Amino acid sequence: MKILKNKFFLTAFSVMALVVIVINLMPKPIDMNLEKLGNGQPSVVFVYDPGLGVSNQQAIEINKARDVIGDKVNFLIVKDGDPTSGGFRARYRARSADLLFFNPDGEFIDRKVALLSAEEFIEAMSGR
Repeated sequence: MKILKNKFFLTAFSVMALVVIVINLMPKPIDMNLEKLGNGQPSVVFVYDPGLGVSNQQAIEINKARDVIGDKVNFLIVKDGDPTSGGFRARYRARSADLLFFNPDGEFIDRKVALLSAEEFIEAMSGR
């Protein structure tokens, strides 16, 4: 019976350790707070459309760029079809998979269409 308890403990511990590792390896979500525009840092707003495969690929590239750049740039996301972001999308005529670049004062400066690599993000944001 003691052996069975030890196996159960070892199995439970292994499963918990695996869950902790997986959670730590997951990228942090991309912020959806558009109030960060104009907070003194350059910003990139990505119009995420879950129906487009390129959106998932772009989110991966954004996370890679964020790992390199860190908190020097606001990486933000607007979800396609979200009623709270309708005004923002209308103001900038943003379509699905658009990437909108803003200067530190929150002024719109450029638009690109996904898919941008992490290296392209880093290059684009280093000059702003």
